[in-house]
Amino acid sequence: MLTSRMLLMESAFFPSSIIDMRVLLLLCTRYAFSKQNRHRGTSIRITIGLALCLFAIIAVLSFMQALQRDQFEDIRTFESFDVQVALATNDEDKAFQAALEIEGLESVDAAFIYADIPVITQAADGSTIAGRIRGLEAEGRLLSQLNSYRGELFVPGMLASSYSNSRTHGLKDEIKVTLLKKGRQATVIPSQRSMVIGSLYYTSSYDFDHSTFLCDVETLLSLNPDVPLKVGIFTSGDVLEVKRQIADLGYADVATYKEVNASLYGAMELEQKMMTLMLFLMVIVVLVHIRSSSRRLLLAKQREIAMLRSMGLTKQKVQALFILQSLLVTLIGCVLGLLVSYTAVAFYPMLSQLVYQSMGVHLILEIRTYEVVILVVSILVFSVLASLQGTHRILKADIMEMFAHDEVS
Repeated sequence: MLTSRMLLMESAFFPSSIIDMRVLLLLCTRYAFSKQNRHRGTSIRITIGLALCLFAIIAVLSFMQALQRDQFEDIRTFESFDVQVALATNDEDKAFQAALEIEGLESVDAAFIYADIPVITQAADGSTIAGRIRGLEAEGRLLSQLNSYRGELFVPGMLASSYSNSRTHGLKDEIKVTLLKKGRQATVIPSQRSMVIGSLYYTSSYDFDHSTFLCDVETLLSLNPDVPLKVGIFTSGDVLEVKRQIADLGYADVATYKEVNASLYGAMELEQKMMTLMLFLMVIVVLVHIRSSSRRLLLAKQREIAMLRSMGLTKQKVQALFILQSLLVTLIGCVLGLLVSYTAVAFYPMLSQLVYQSMGVHLILEIRTYEVVILVVSILVFSVLASLQGTHRILKADIMEMFAHDEVS
């Protein structure tokens, strides 16, 4: 504090000299966090409030993005795969040859045949499940994330039920399967067969597990020989480019996971827009907090501003001093908020089991650097503008008026 006053007196004796940045930084530090400053608590509260607001925005953004990534990852792995090709045949050999041809493309990681038929299953106790039977030759990501809980998967002539349905459709249970088949006189007719649960499986997708029974393609065709086969495709490249390459091979009915789940994808895009709107409102709250806090801090320091003016400091230097002070408080708040955010993300894996128990998903949180940079720069710029506007208004008042009153209306 004594050093600051000596520097101010020196600048008063030499009014033509310019206070360098080092002196301004020293002064703004003194007026922000010095122990001798009676408004130090206000600066600390502003810093903590800004840090908590920034942490809340980053945490919400990270969780929402992680939820969307997890949902789309499940869709691409279990439901519709990256790309799928509908074949105009129910011949397993022809479908297998088509899968081999498509898998020969350099951009394709794995290709396999599969088909779905909607069914209603009834257990011995009378409980029913409306779902589907999927017959497939599992490869790629699906095979690596398809876990066997009991028994061997894809045993010919048997079904694999999920662990989530094991209470009613357990291992070795015989169930009745009702499905629709082509009829001779009617377009479709109901058909019923008894089948045995030969194994139990589980995946990371509860919706898939709850509605899907698995078997090999041959078993599925024995239930409904007329079901058209499809080719599921996994790729690490651009799905649209893979679709174009497959279409060049002569396959007409090719669709990406976004096209297959167009309604869901549209709903998730709407969710993304609503999330963006919510975060925008949160940013507005932060900016309003910064403006009101900066104004409150400046009004609390009117008499100090008047003292600086009376010691010979020009309006421009006073304005620069308090803009730097506001910038310093905001910057420390942003750094503290980022530190808390990155620390929380780093320690999140230790708490992920609690999230899994409550939400049923394993989330991988990440912070997108470019979004954080845009957010922090916006906050800093607004802080400077708020301080500029506040000091400009206060400095319009007479020095004696600032000494006499607590606020400038």
